[in-house]
Amino acid sequence: MFIRNQAALLRRVSALALMLAAAAGGFARAEDSAKPDADADSTSVSDVIVTARRPLAESQAAALLIQKNSDSLVSVLSADAVGALPDQNIAFAVGRLPGVGVERDQGQARYINLRGAPVYWTTLSFDGLSVVSPEGRATRFDNIPSAIASRITVEKAIVPSMPGDTVAGNVDIRTRRAFDYKGQRISGKLGVGKVDLGNGDEIDSNLVYSNIFADKLGLVAQASYYSREMATDNWETDPYLSNTVAPEKHFAREHENKHYRLTRENMSASIRLDYKIDDNNTIFASTINTYYHDDELRDNFIFRLDQGTDAAGNGYTSAAYINANDPTSGTVYGARINGRIDYRDTKEAMSTNTVGGEHRWNKLSASWRLNYTYTQDGRDTPVTMAFQSPSSFLARPTVEYDFRNGDVNTVRLFQTGGVTGARTKGAQVNNIEDFQFPLTSAGMLKGGDFTNAYTAKADFDYEGELAGHETRFEFGGLWTDRTKKSRESSFTKAYSGSGVPTWGQFASNIGYLGSQHLNYSFRYTNKDYTTNFVDDLVKSGQATKTDTTANYWRVGETITAGYAMATTRFDWGNIVYGARVEHIENDGQAYVNFPAAAGVPAGLRLVKVKSDDTLYYPSAHLNWNVRDDMKLRVGLTTSASRADFDDLRPNFTFSDSNQTISGGNPNAKPERQVGLDTYLEWYADKETFISAGVFYKDLKDVLVQTSKVFGDDSLNSNGVDRSGYSYTSVGNAGEGHLQGLEVFYSGTAERFVQSHDLPAWLGGFGTRLSGTWTSSKVTLPSVGGVPARTISVLGTSDAVYNVQAIYEKYGLTVRVAYQYRTPWGQSVGTYRAINGGVYPTDNGDIYWDSDEELDVSVRYQVNKNIEVFFDGSNLTNQGARRYGDQSRYPIEYEKFGPRYVGGIRFNF
Repeated sequence: MFIRNQAALLRRVSALALMLAAAAGGFARAEDSAKPDADADSTSVSDVIVTARRPLAESQAAALLIQKNSDSLVSVLSADAVGALPDQNIAFAVGRLPGVGVERDQGQARYINLRGAPVYWTTLSFDGLSVVSPEGRATRFDNIPSAIASRITVEKAIVPSMPGDTVAGNVDIRTRRAFDYKGQRISGKLGVGKVDLGNGDEIDSNLVYSNIFADKLGLVAQASYYSREMATDNWETDPYLSNTVAPEKHFAREHENKHYRLTRENMSASIRLDYKIDDNNTIFASTINTYYHDDELRDNFIFRLDQGTDAAGNGYTSAAYINANDPTSGTVYGARINGRIDYRDTKEAMSTNTVGGEHRWNKLSASWRLNYTYTQDGRDTPVTMAFQSPSSFLARPTVEYDFRNGDVNTVRLFQTGGVTGARTKGAQVNNIEDFQFPLTSAGMLKGGDFTNAYTAKADFDYEGELAGHETRFEFGGLWTDRTKKSRESSFTKAYSGSGVPTWGQFASNIGYLGSQHLNYSFRYTNKDYTTNFVDDLVKSGQATKTDTTANYWRVGETITAGYAMATTRFDWGNIVYGARVEHIENDGQAYVNFPAAAGVPAGLRLVKVKSDDTLYYPSAHLNWNVRDDMKLRVGLTTSASRADFDDLRPNFTFSDSNQTISGGNPNAKPERQVGLDTYLEWYADKETFISAGVFYKDLKDVLVQTSKVFGDDSLNSNGVDRSGYSYTSVGNAGEGHLQGLEVFYSGTAERFVQSHDLPAWLGGFGTRLSGTWTSSKVTLPSVGGVPARTISVLGTSDAVYNVQAIYEKYGLTVRVAYQYRTPWGQSVGTYRAINGGVYPTDNGDIYWDSDEELDVSVRYQVNKNIEVFFDGSNLTNQGARRYGDQSRYPIEYEKFGPRYVGGIRFNF
């Protein structure tokens, strides 16, 4: 109910934003026309001087000033003079900064890797207050619009006032405040465009209103709406089956074409009120609400190669087949087609609400915050249908597969003839609906993960002296209570026998919208018809409700923290030092299925667990002013990343016959890190900046898949002691390090052009270049007879490059932005020992291949109030590619197409 109400509210607010935008433009025109013409009687026109804005230069100059004056290592992205950031969402915006890599979903930047670290090592805060993400430890940044921010600070150096689970860094979003401006202001953007793949529409809009009343009360209201319709090219070839006959040969179990159609929406609405009691006391209240909606239609065709044979009828996993065939190309006779229809109505929402204050008494200052945050990570699937070929191989296709090109895996379909031991390939089939694959099940799923978080925070600082040196003393505390729980319900109806619906009953007249060479034709399914079909099954009682109690879990986390730090100033700079202590209490509950014993029937039993830990985080930073325009920063930090909420749940599954247990790990301890940063920064002038730095993190108790003795009596029942069972779960076992080099340059040709008396228009050229080179190693323990092995830290690319070419002059701003990153690990898989060698079970470790994106942004200032713009995104249209264990085993390839948006920005 909350999500539906919030979605409706955000849609209304977004619609209001567009109407207000139009009204604001009309008001401005009316106001201009009402002004008397002072020169109406004049016979001559005096000179008119137009001063054009340089938004990127303005933003960079403000950011460098903040960065230079910071007492720790930060990268800053500041809004320009009218409060605008150049990118649609926070993930895209932060992705332009040095040391930042992004991970995308459907071509849209979503997660952030800071200096090659895993995404869950980066935290998010609004105005200095850390907030929980809908997905848990891994923070999503794509559902936060850039219109909400006046400044974004990426804090790479960890200080005691920051949460202890800030490992790679924190992204702090400083929201707009009315007192940032003078009087009333209305600004915003309206853009429309097209998505090349699927020819869908794209809309990007926002509106910001701010005003100050009676010099005391400041109000800022913001609303945004973004949507795009698109299709996706996608194929998947996985998992790869390892075998004992020829383990060096990895045959794919299946090949799948996922035909996506989707509409993605991001909406937000926020209000902030600031009240100045006097010059030394201010209180505020704010609410920030974001809503993400992914209406995703998937029509899948899965070709189960492992359920076919060779011409002689030898099974796909038999020794005869494996020895005689090639995993990368060949022919499978009588493979099965599994069709799927999945309509995923994914909703993610975050509502963070804060009241607080800022106070000063002579040398003592204080700030306080009270916050409530609610999030939902939804996974509603209104339609899920499964189709399957009959058992007779004569009704199934013969499939020619060609996986030799890692970017283009294809299949061709033929009729199958012959007899069991002598099968034949018939004529090619170009329409997949010519094969039989009737409906086997239909249903729906509703549910998601829900988080409630309450936080109280107070910070104090005092300007004093220590050993004759000016020193700012800071201390404070925080209490936060977070509860995350998962719940879902599902309905299913099974089909068999004659008269069962087929794919064609649900098909529309829409043909393929993508650009792959499928070698077959098909029709997309009809969303409305299919959804109504499933709804009727549920309403009529034909689809029965599935007991999903076993999927329920709840994890609570309470943190009580305190810190003390000081900044002592010297003629040459300052030293920042101190420590933080956090006491963490976790509790969890989940249902576990227990077997029948001693007259007690089998069934689910609620298992409850508790744990606690106390962690200490000392740190020290040196900031040395080598010259007026040069700083050397050295920092020594400690931090710890905690296991995600779903990893802490006690959802155990056990086998008494095998004496094994698997599931979550409520006793998982945090990963511990000790870091060292050394950076040199040169502020050559207000628009030229050069920096270079090295960083190192020592890693202990890395969370990896482990196998050990359970060692707990929580699963004992009816006289059965399970504490000695073998337990496979996420645990603390790995050790390693992460180290790297980061360089950055930002500058323009302005001074060079002036000093060499070159044409003025050449001074508009500029560039921003950054590179981050990282190496890392984590040692994984021996599991199941597989020796200990080493991998790179997940999320770590060997290199990340950001290149921006800029031209700003005469009201024209052009930016060409390019990012490239080398492959990085996504997840750790399982391996097994075969004949003295180590081979992956299924896909093994999974990696994302190298990624690039090229974007172009053009802005032209028509007058002081209006600016027109054009944005082109993903212009190279490079595919997103994943592979298992080695790059020669691609498991997924996806393309999303370029996108183009044009429109106006306004500021009154």
